[in-house]
Amino acid sequence: MDLNKIDFLIYNLILHTTNMSDLPFELNKHHKTFTKRNWKIQGLITDKFDEIYNNYINAKYCELCNKQFKNTRDRQMEHNHETGEFRNIVCRSCNHLKADYKFLTHNTSGYRGISKRLDKQMKQGFRWVFIASINGKNKQIKTSGNFDKLVEFAEKWKKDNNYYK
Repeated sequence: MDLNKIDFLIYNLILHTTNMSDLPFELNKHHKTFTKRNWKIQGLITDKFDEIYNNYINAKYCELCNKQFKNTRDRQMEHNHETGEFRNIVCRSCNHLKADYKFLTHNTSGYRGISKRLDKQMKQGFRWVFIASINGKNKQIKTSGNFDKLVEFAEKWKKDNNYYK
């Protein structure tokens, strides 16, 4: 069921009065702490964490397309990667469509489409990720612990796929 704009605004007002014990599911006792840490790692900068978290937990519909979330993994916090400012609680599809990979604050590569992602399983604590826009959607093409090899792969991939964006 799609909500119209007025219903959606009313729904969001109700969210702020919802008691956490009224949720239709049980949260791990460390969920809020884990979520806050994860959002900080992703680059969210806010003084309104509790408000955003409560909205996130209670959200049932994407704030952009108004589609009902398919599952808990479909619900995502969307923010500006350049400023760290919170924007919306959205579905995965809308989050990928609004992705601003070229602005990632942890993109120290200087190479468009390649950024550094935290990864505790890697010896150096991070991995390099090559992302390209395909049919209007950003897609992860390859990851590597070796930056030079990933740049070499990305150049070859762009040439082989006539990718000049």
